[in-house]
Amino acid sequence: MARSVTRPRARAVIATLALALLMQLTATMPARAADVLDTIAPTAPANFQVVSRTKGGLITLGWDASSDAVGVAGYSLYRNGAWSGTLYQAGVELTGTVMYDRLNGRTKTTVTYQLKAFDAAGNVSAPATLVVTP
Repeated sequence: MARSVTRPRARAVIATLALALLMQLTATMPARAADVLDTIAPTAPANFQVVSRTKGGLITLGWDASSDAVGVAGYSLYRNGAWSGTLYQAGVELTGTVMYDRLNGRTKTTVTYQLKAFDAAGNVSAPATLVVTP
């Protein structure tokens, strides 16, 4: 009978020591990238350009994906200084990214677009600028 009491105690002691060792190891482990405060903005979108255009004034804007140490969360598009839309990436790095806009039919004025990448921490890239003439 003494034998059956000793084994559970030994298991409890071993489990307690293993838990203490595990707690000590995790306390001294370096922080993961996700635990580090992200203060670096993504790179500006590259090759911001008009990919296609219709006679009705619909244009397709395209660019190369930005990069970030943790990951780009999406892009904000501004038209003549006013926010026009946001494209969220949901953690996926896109290589050929596009957005659509309408130039209000047969407009005769130029339109200036600015595109900014942002990450999940709220850091915003420098803008990529594109001037579209009618």
